[in-house]
Amino acid sequence: MNLRVEMDPEDAASAAAVAAYLQDHPAFFAQHPDLLARLEVPLAAGSVVSLAERQLAGLRAEHERLRGSFEALVALAQHHEALAVRVHRLVLELLDAASPQGVFDLLARRLATEFQADRVTGLLFASPGARPGAAAREFVGAASPRRAAFAKLLTRADPQCGRLTEIQREALFGTEGFSGSHVVLPLLGHGWDGLLVVSSQNPARFEPAMGTELLSFLRDVVLLAIRPWVAETGGRPGVL
Repeated sequence: MNLRVEMDPEDAASAAAVAAYLQDHPAFFAQHPDLLARLEVPLAAGSVVSLAERQLAGLRAEHERLRGSFEALVALAQHHEALAVRVHRLVLELLDAASPQGVFDLLARRLATEFQADRVTGLLFASPGARPGAAAREFVGAASPRRAAFAKLLTRADPQCGRLTEIQREALFGTEGFSGSHVVLPLLGHGWDGLLVVSSQNPARFEPAMGTELLSFLRDVVLLAIRPWVAETGGRPGVL
């Protein structure tokens, strides 16, 4: 049944006056509760409910919306707490690593199993120091042509997220053609630099707009763990 009724201009003016009065006097229905109980509001489906039922339905909908928002915030907090625990454990293990190769092997293993990384690649544009066990396959030398692809990124310490250029992919992976998305963590030491690249086959996994505070912390920890094993030349200083 269609409850829509066309009003003549005089009725429309009266309705506007009533609406204006109610808007100017929000306590009107509190002063006339009997009238509030008798009001009925037509629904789009054609049925009729009392104004109180309509308000109750609105409150229930708002309650469900707020409940959903609260549950989402709780889930996010729990996720961040679990992430903090995993990162803390990883940091302790990195600082306890017995060699630079152990640092990178640990990163590859833990970032893959706990942070959904498909590949972790390290390049150190430096030479290993004189300490026993300092050698690692990640040392490619300061003169490595692979550095040119990342020269601009290595001018600042900020992590970079997103896609790599074709030249950068070739410098990291050769002709393998690994695409996806990546996080590039510049490692800026004293007289040397390098990078740690965390890669995912999912092109949307690492996006330019994502937060990098945790990534910056991981970069600093990796730099601290690697620095004692690098032959420092006394050239341009990095961040640590």
